[in-house]
Amino acid sequence: MTDTEARSGAPDATERAGLSGGLLTALFVALVGIGALVAWLMRSGGSEVAEVGAPAPTFVVTAFDGSEFDLAAHLAEDGRPVLLNLWASWCEPCKFPLLSDFAAAHPEVKVVGVAVQDREESARAFVDEMDPAFTVAYDTDDVVRDSYPTFGLPATFVIGSDGTVVEIVTAELTTEQLKSFSFEG
Repeated sequence: MTDTEARSGAPDATERAGLSGGLLTALFVALVGIGALVAWLMRSGGSEVAEVGAPAPTFVVTAFDGSEFDLAAHLAEDGRPVLLNLWASWCEPCKFPLLSDFAAAHPEVKVVGVAVQDREESARAFVDEMDPAFTVAYDTDDVVRDSYPTFGLPATFVIGSDGTVVEIVTAELTTEQLKSFSFEG
């Protein structure tokens, strides 16, 4: 566009094509959203995804203390319901005190925290600082993140002793929520 065209108010190529800035933005946002959905579907490979009332997708993670947590083996051998908490070191509401207190007071529930969308070194430092009273692991291969997708952190999945996802909370937990959870699938 020349200076004369700019001063004269002559339409630019976008306007001549009938596309306004708002329409272009909406089109761009829609294409990005579709691309993200396709990428997520390709990444998950059609694997099971956690849903209330459905069987919990199984996974195996190595905890920061070197032990291994295998959800399927836990449910088959131990049988306790599981409170699975997804967190990240950069997430301020992901701090553990309330969840740690719950785990210490409720040994009949297996509490497992898994760091997702984080760097392992940062997650490890966070765990060292928080010193939780429950199993804490890092999602090395994004298996947990892909099977338990969220729109934010922290996210908590209540898994009944029968292996069914009973409840999903995608927010910071409160004492009232922890007291109200039903761990029966």
